[in-house]
Amino acid sequence: MHGPPGTGKTHTAARVINRLVTAHSWRVGVVAQSHAVVENVLGCVIEAGLDPAVVAKKGGDQATVRWQQIDHTAYQAFIADHAGCVIGGTAWDFANGARVPPGSLDLLVIDEAGQFCLANTIAVAPAARNLLLLGDPQQLPQVSQGTHPEPVDISALAWLVDGQRTLPDERGYFLDRSYRMHPDVCAAVSALSYEGRLHSHAAQTAARHLAGYQAGVQVLSVRHQANSIESPEEAVAIATEIERILNRPWTDEKGTRPLKTSDIMVLAPYNAQVKRIRDQLSSANLNGVRVGTVDKFQGGQAPVVFISMTASSIEDVPRGISFLLNRNRLNVAISRAQYAAVIVRSELLTQYLPATPAGLVDLGAFLALTE
Repeated sequence: MHGPPGTGKTHTAARVINRLVTAHSWRVGVVAQSHAVVENVLGCVIEAGLDPAVVAKKGGDQATVRWQQIDHTAYQAFIADHAGCVIGGTAWDFANGARVPPGSLDLLVIDEAGQFCLANTIAVAPAARNLLLLGDPQQLPQVSQGTHPEPVDISALAWLVDGQRTLPDERGYFLDRSYRMHPDVCAAVSALSYEGRLHSHAAQTAARHLAGYQAGVQVLSVRHQANSIESPEEAVAIATEIERILNRPWTDEKGTRPLKTSDIMVLAPYNAQVKRIRDQLSSANLNGVRVGTVDKFQGGQAPVVFISMTASSIEDVPRGISFLLNRNRLNVAISRAQYAAVIVRSELLTQYLPATPAGLVDLGAFLALTE
């Protein structure tokens, strides 16, 4: 199941799991790269109506969890004792035959499968008769500490899409409606990363409006030179623009109210620029604005999102222009926006001739967004 940003991937998966357990007595496992992701799925499954007594996982905050907390030594017994259950764990849990016997599950759900490497997928696969991969290979991949021969390092979903930007119909389901993004934002994201197949659920999103401010992807050009991992000029420009739009009437599905600092997110590629922007916003008494790297806010959302490109030109980019203009990174950044995404950039940033076909594609995609 290929679920782009805001398409309700987890919501849909939770109802699929609930149906399989209640109507067909399936034993279902849930695995992901982190405990937080697994626990989010378990919580959604319970919200979908499944009895918490048949949902289990080790660990978690005793004061907040709703499922059964069990020790890792009890996984096998829990599965055997429940005809119809859901159990969450890590790759180590499901790859360990003594903990989860091979074939003991009817289905293993791999969430955030765009970040779950193919090697780990193969390792956990024997635990179940069927696999359900949930995720989006067009977002940021997992962070790898080493290099391995292809295709070991790629994600399971990336392997399935096989070079395409969306999952082919014969290989699964592509969720094609975003409930997060305004149609003008969604159109840009769809063209950038989803072959034009992703559309906004306009009945919910089209009514969103910020008075005097255009929806969609905008560009705020800032003149600066020799900036590498931090840009004071962009930080000042962002703070000034936030002050300009703050308290304007903001309309969404819940009604109209003044735009607040908590409605605004600022993303930057480098920690140094994150700190620079935070300091600038703090001096302007705008402490409620969320600021962080693209990696940190994958999964977040806000009505207005500012994206600081930071570097002045290709000569100033420390990790190479392919990092800064990476299509997956841009997709994650822009798709955080519910109404407007503002790309803050130097005019010099795109004044270069790419040396490779891939570089030409990345530059063309960025220019299509910003010009």
